[in-house]
Amino acid sequence: MTNTINNNSNTGYLEQLTWLRGIAAFFVIISHVLRATEVNYTSQNEYIIPTILYSLDLGTFGVLLFFTLSGTTLYISHTNKSVPITHFYIKRFFRIWPAFAVSLLLYVLFQPLFIAFYPELQGFWIEHQFVTTYNITDVVQYLLLISNVSGNLGLFNNAYWSLPVEFQYYLIFPLLLLSLKYTNIIGPILIGLALYLIYKFEISNFVDTKVFMLGFSFCGGVVIGHVYTLLKKHQLSLPFATSIMLVSFVAASLIANKIIILPDLPIISGVWNWYILLSFVAVISVLFGKTRCPQVFQKALKFSGNISYSAYLYHNLIIAVLVTFCINFSIESYLQLIVVLLGTLLGTYYIANMSFIHIEQKGINIGRKVCTYIQASTKKAY
Repeated sequence: MTNTINNNSNTGYLEQLTWLRGIAAFFVIISHVLRATEVNYTSQNEYIIPTILYSLDLGTFGVLLFFTLSGTTLYISHTNKSVPITHFYIKRFFRIWPAFAVSLLLYVLFQPLFIAFYPELQGFWIEHQFVTTYNITDVVQYLLLISNVSGNLGLFNNAYWSLPVEFQYYLIFPLLLLSLKYTNIIGPILIGLALYLIYKFEISNFVDTKVFMLGFSFCGGVVIGHVYTLLKKHQLSLPFATSIMLVSFVAASLIANKIIILPDLPIISGVWNWYILLSFVAVISVLFGKTRCPQVFQKALKFSGNISYSAYLYHNLIIAVLVTFCINFSIESYLQLIVVLLGTLLGTYYIANMSFIHIEQKGINIGRKVCTYIQASTKKAY
């Protein structure tokens, strides 16, 4: 493996990918709100959540869209200029770890409060992540982003499962670049296939093998980024690009609500793999069509995209606070749904913005300064 990767921060930012990331985070938030509000906590009365909300129950699709976008944006932002691989890892670490570590601390501090204000356990979705006992080893494994290797799954925040997966994809990113150099797009495709076969034949002893099962999403994202840098002058018409993006969302919704019965095909059987394919369609459509939305939504989507990582980290905490509020004030049925849905969106985006400003951006700056210091020290040594 070479000791450099290509980087050009001037070409790495594409606004349409930012707001697509914001949409992906929104899908995850809505899905978890639905899981938390599709039951009444203080009575056995049943109610039906409006169908329109279940059409947005695309949390799994949203996470896979995140992975695909990660591969695409990393490739586009790391071309044309060679930098040490160590700098890439340092910047990635400071990009994701500080915000994650602070959020983990808050989840740990919140758990006793949730237990104190939550009634008798009934096996509902909201419970496991906040009531399961843990030890210092569990905390260390989460902080080291290896909870999927040998840790206790589902602690603190059930959305945390994707963070070690994401970081482990960063570890293979230089290998993907190297394979592109010598074998073109065949290399990342074969690596993605190899990861899937590790999952399929249960070769790994990871406690959670999603990193292998879903590897093709990240590898495919890298391929999409590579193809875009070669063919970006060839654009799809805006109406066509927008249409296929919306088709990918609608198809994912129909699959999620079991309206579409998936065929049992080799390799791509299973809902996760179909979501990966649809995520490819969505990313390709916004890249090659420069898909835009009405100006009134543009600013909001860019904002939500910028803070999407922190929104992903904190939304379950906000949901849990609002659920305990509804329980203690006997708020049920549709009023419970309204309180949790609106409160989660407002609370999550507010806290995520604070996290983005005071933690994420500072972490990014620290990563840059560390790399600059290392580079300066290396020059002095010579």
